[in-house]
Amino acid sequence: MTDSGSSRGGIDTDERGRFGRAMTTARSLAIVALVVTAASLAGCGMLGGGGGGGGDGGDGGAQSSIDAPREISEPMDPSASEVFSRVTEIVGVEGEAPGVRTTSLPTSRNLSTPFVTAMVGLPDDPQRLTGPLNATYDPEDNSVLFNDETVFDLNGSQVEYQLAYNFALGLHYQNDWIDADSTESAVVRGTLDAVMREYADEHMDGNFANAHDSAEAAFESTTPYEWATYDALNYYGAEYVASQTDSASEISSIYEGGAPETTEQLLHDTDEGPTDLSVTTDVSNWWIDERMPLGESTLGELGTRAVLRSQLSASEAAAAADGWGNDTGMAFTSARNSSAGAVWVHSWDSASEADEFVDAAEAYAEARSDDTYAVNVTRPAEDTTVVVAHRGNFMSNAEISSTDGTVEVVVGGGSS
Repeated sequence: MTDSGSSRGGIDTDERGRFGRAMTTARSLAIVALVVTAASLAGCGMLGGGGGGGGDGGDGGAQSSIDAPREISEPMDPSASEVFSRVTEIVGVEGEAPGVRTTSLPTSRNLSTPFVTAMVGLPDDPQRLTGPLNATYDPEDNSVLFNDETVFDLNGSQVEYQLAYNFALGLHYQNDWIDADSTESAVVRGTLDAVMREYADEHMDGNFANAHDSAEAAFESTTPYEWATYDALNYYGAEYVASQTDSASEISSIYEGGAPETTEQLLHDTDEGPTDLSVTTDVSNWWIDERMPLGESTLGELGTRAVLRSQLSASEAAAAADGWGNDTGMAFTSARNSSAGAVWVHSWDSASEADEFVDAAEAYAEARSDDTYAVNVTRPAEDTTVVVAHRGNFMSNAEISSTDGTVEVVVGGGSS
């Protein structure tokens, strides 16, 4: 999980900067039983490189024609242009219809990261973290890209859902609600969720897989790993947007009025900003280091709560994360053996808030005593805490210190 600010961090992208390995697949925002078929796309002439134009079905709309590489068995109704028109009506904004085409994409994506694996532990069925990448939106050329390997295995309703979702995502880009440097945020997830709920209610048969009555129900429906990675963002993002709007046509007001920049702001309806936190690393060539998941700098209050929730009750995790000031983390993997570790540094609003977190983090560590990773909790300064999840000989190769407000992490003796 990454923090939810709509103007911080980096989007989950592939090598071309495309948004949304996690956000354009069916799991986190999908309708039950929906996953997209290229037979459907080609059947309505949608698999060419579409150009610009509005959503009125005219020239340049989200349609084109090609020679389909496989037999057409299920033409899609409605057309891509009609889907785009429906989405713009729901969102209440105008935009340029994206092109639609197939291309070579990874046939699957894995949502696991070394940091979350160390801090939470893999689910009993790690395959839950791997799923097909059926479609994605490319903001660089305003195109919806379908996977030319998987798209023929999907049906017309699934194609329609993926088109609607990615058209909605395109409108977010075109209206400057997100950009290529924007975080994969709870707010963005929430506004896309609002659009897709209305689209499904008005135009499709089905129910949302993540429509839960409470955070506890949402947590129980998934795994702690998925909760810490994206499902908590999905749930609380949707809750926030629902509290701020009556319909998807009002989501523009969230961005124009100043969307929350941290999950602390989202959870508590406050404008309090993060505290200063300085962390440096010095890593030898024998260790591979990776910053926060997806290149983010912080998990935020919600991410802190979600990680602790893997071992503690909801109330304990929420109380411990309250008072969050800032955080950052990194994972390290040995190039020589199976040793690995993750270091998670927090600053807190006050010493008493740090006290509460340390107590909870120690309970979290104790609950993981039989885990693959052991957990150490230290406090290098009054308002600063460090959680280290480790296996093998990581601890004997790591030095963590704090000087003049800066936490320094040295692994393997450093680069010198």
